[in-house]
Amino acid sequence: MVLENNSNVIIMITRESEGGTVKCHHYWPMSLKKPLELKSCRIFLENYQILQHFIVRVLRVVTKSFNIKNIVAQMREQRCGMVQTKEQYCFCYTVVLAVLQKLVTLD
Repeated sequence: MVLENNSNVIIMITRESEGGTVKCHHYWPMSLKKPLELKSCRIFLENYQILQHFIVRVLRVVTKSFNIKNIVAQMREQRCGMVQTKEQYCFCYTVVLAVLQKLVTLD
């Protein structure tokens, strides 16, 4: 969600659990020392501040390395006939390049 929407603020307006029911799963690391390792990214807790009614956490999301060739192969496995022409392959690489360039400029 953060990367797709270019969000720089997330507000969680519930407790993690209420009345014994889980209301929100941890999407942040528990420690400043150890990042949360997900399939497609790594999330670092850079700082936090506990206030009277809420907690402010500063997170850093880092998009992990990937192999566009493998991604295209997975897309083709999931949907026969997807990405067949040279133009379609070029489009995939062009989109990835544009996203990576945008991410570099955000730093």
